[in-house]
Amino acid sequence: MNRTLWIGSAASLGLAVTGLIANHHSFAQSSSEADSANFLTPTANDQLLLRNTFQNLEVVARSLVYFPQMERAIAANNPEIRTAESVFADAEVRLTGVGPLQIGMTLEAATDALGLPLVPLGSSLGGDCAYYQPDAVSQALGLMVVDNRVIRIDVWPGSTLKTVSGVHIGSTGKALQATYPGQIEAQPNAYTQGEFLTLVPQDPEFSLYRMVFETDSHDQIVQYRAGQFPAVTWPDGCV
Repeated sequence: MNRTLWIGSAASLGLAVTGLIANHHSFAQSSSEADSANFLTPTANDQLLLRNTFQNLEVVARSLVYFPQMERAIAANNPEIRTAESVFADAEVRLTGVGPLQIGMTLEAATDALGLPLVPLGSSLGGDCAYYQPDAVSQALGLMVVDNRVIRIDVWPGSTLKTVSGVHIGSTGKALQATYPGQIEAQPNAYTQGEFLTLVPQDPEFSLYRMVFETDSHDQIVQYRAGQFPAVTWPDGCV
């Protein structure tokens, strides 16, 4: 939507500038045909054309200031846009999904649940495992899909999503251990010089699921993921 508005404004400005150039050319031509005594005195018609052109430019420039309000107004009156912007507003990451998205959903069901297109990001050499990303600028998420079912959700740097217990990117590994006492398994992380901290649920109902948090050398969580075991533990995703 931003792109559309700016393209429209650029087109308006371009038309206005084109009109200015054309008017200036007309003025220069009419001046060259006038006698030398009247060369520096534009006609009333030329003055009117120039004044109208500058006024049009001023109107277009002023309208740019109101584009953010226009965008919000359009979104407020468009249910599809409103849903796309708000689907993650109050969402929390859990062992079995995030917001309306459930681990185990088909790709089509996940698309319907989120109300957003899922953009393919790449797949394994065999093509049996692929990543998709919800087409939303508000969150950086990756969905691992195997045999057309979502089996893992990756929360990447830049996302503000929290777990149901309030853990998020930027939290410390120490805080994570305190939040889930006795449920965290730690392993060295050669990629970040930190650790892989795996949440192993105590409830037998969730025995097939895990959350894996990656910390850096300063003990800060840089990304995390939730999903089915063992796929959720694969550090390289579909590779």
